[in-house]
Amino acid sequence: MRTTALCIAGIALLIGVIADGATIQVSSNLQSAIDAASPGDTLQVAPGVYDKITIQKSINLVGNGATIRAGNRDACVSIEADDVLITGFLVRDGFYGIKLNSVKGCRVSNNTVIRCAQPGIALLFSDGNIITGNNASFNGLGGEGWYGIYLSNSDDNLIANNVAYGNGAYGINLFPSCNNNTIRGNVLQGNMYGLYMFTNCAKNRIEFNDMSKNTNSGLDLRFNCTDNMILNNTIEKNVVAGVTLMDSGRNTIEGNLISGNGRYGLQVQGNSDNNIISYNNISESQTGIFVESSGNMVYGNSILDNVVQAEDRGKNAWNANYPKGGNLWSDYLGEDMMAGPGQDISGKDGFGDKPYQINEVAKDDYPIMGNQIKQISVTDKSLSPEDAKVGDSIAVMAKLRSKYALSQVAVHAFQSGKEAKGYARLVLSEGSYKGTFPTALLDPGRYDIVLSARDSRGYELQETLGSITVRSRSGFAS
Repeated sequence: MRTTALCIAGIALLIGVIADGATIQVSSNLQSAIDAASPGDTLQVAPGVYDKITIQKSINLVGNGATIRAGNRDACVSIEADDVLITGFLVRDGFYGIKLNSVKGCRVSNNTVIRCAQPGIALLFSDGNIITGNNASFNGLGGEGWYGIYLSNSDDNLIANNVAYGNGAYGINLFPSCNNNTIRGNVLQGNMYGLYMFTNCAKNRIEFNDMSKNTNSGLDLRFNCTDNMILNNTIEKNVVAGVTLMDSGRNTIEGNLISGNGRYGLQVQGNSDNNIISYNNISESQTGIFVESSGNMVYGNSILDNVVQAEDRGKNAWNANYPKGGNLWSDYLGEDMMAGPGQDISGKDGFGDKPYQINEVAKDDYPIMGNQIKQISVTDKSLSPEDAKVGDSIAVMAKLRSKYALSQVAVHAFQSGKEAKGYARLVLSEGSYKGTFPTALLDPGRYDIVLSARDSRGYELQETLGSITVRSRSGFAS
């Protein structure tokens, strides 16, 4: 197996070999020209539409406005030799677009591969190749292939700066046993999954990709996909999840923007143990981080503005040892007045003095301070009158601050912690929520008036606005 560095060096050597070969102009019968060429030759292919081709020697194929089409059961381009360079073609309508089969040292660059039944670009048992700058979109739409770019049993490849949009299921798919590949700088949008890695894929480096706006997940690793590095990607606005791990452990997920995904920012399922999740921005999802496995370490993340910030059904660590610390939680409202591993030394250290509690057991012992705000907060309030007779109405006013639109705002009365009869819905008027609370159903006594509010993303607030005293009508002087 070659490393990516060796692959790049091999391509540089290839270009040097090709420079010593002949340059051949081709305007018809491309397959005949390929068959007649010698290793190291460059074929400059004129504009036009060409039939499917098979390449079985090391040549350089340059398309200048040329299109290669095939029937829907044939590969448009089948590469069966090492050190082939193909660039600048529109490839479309085949069973495969560009297929590399048991080859190494090839470069596929700056091609557009569309409307193929199977993968747009496929690497099968092929190591040490470079796939860069291609557009592999709208492939696999008939339910057979599903892939923009597909790797199977292929190692040490560089997949960089490609676009894979609107494919049947996967922008990029690795299955099975694909190792030590670098997947960098690709735009993987509008698919079902941006990048899907399935069964025994290890030590791949996934970095600086945009895996957003897919109809399921941005990135999905399943079934013994281990020791992968997932670094500095943008993973936003996927319908179900930003990142999903299923029975896949020992991965590093670091420095990613995981924001605005519908159900989960990050979900760690099954036996996905011993992953490191650090220094990510995980925000604005229904659940920020969902973990049902154990042994994972979660620290240094900004976990912001999720309806449920985190759910832990296993046994996981939510902070590193002091002084590295835990995570920034946007809804943490503790103070930072103390320092030290036990938070018992006078002085600030940038960590909250009390843990952030995730559930009865799981907690972040060193929550990072900074920019914590309530998703919904009361900025002003009033009750009038605060002393009333049974049957009077209480005028209620509350000014609320919320990032998202509020759909339900109401007040209820509580006495000794139990809800009493009656409530009032508040409506927005001149920047404040206003309403009148009736006391006709209340017995004489002291009551807390509690506001409840819910926004369009499901955040809920309950906060006491103040207390009122309700007296019997006979208790007032006429």
